[in-house]
Amino acid sequence: MVGLIGGKACIQHFILRLILYSNGYIPWNYARFLDYAAERIFLQKVGGGYIFIHRLLMEHFAQMELEQVRR
Repeated sequence: MVGLIGGKACIQHFILRLILYSNGYIPWNYARFLDYAAERIFLQKVGGGYIFIHRLLMEHFAQMELEQVRR
């Protein structure tokens, strides 16, 4: 039963990524995008995740309108 729950989460994760990609919200290779942003010093790798290098930068991107982000 535990294997089925893990499999369900994996399928849900894939479907979510597919929907976000097909609507133009994220790039398909999200890990490469995050590494690219870290190389450009927008993000910093911390453990297995990423954080913005500065809170003001995070707030700037969070306040952007969706149409500005898509361009």
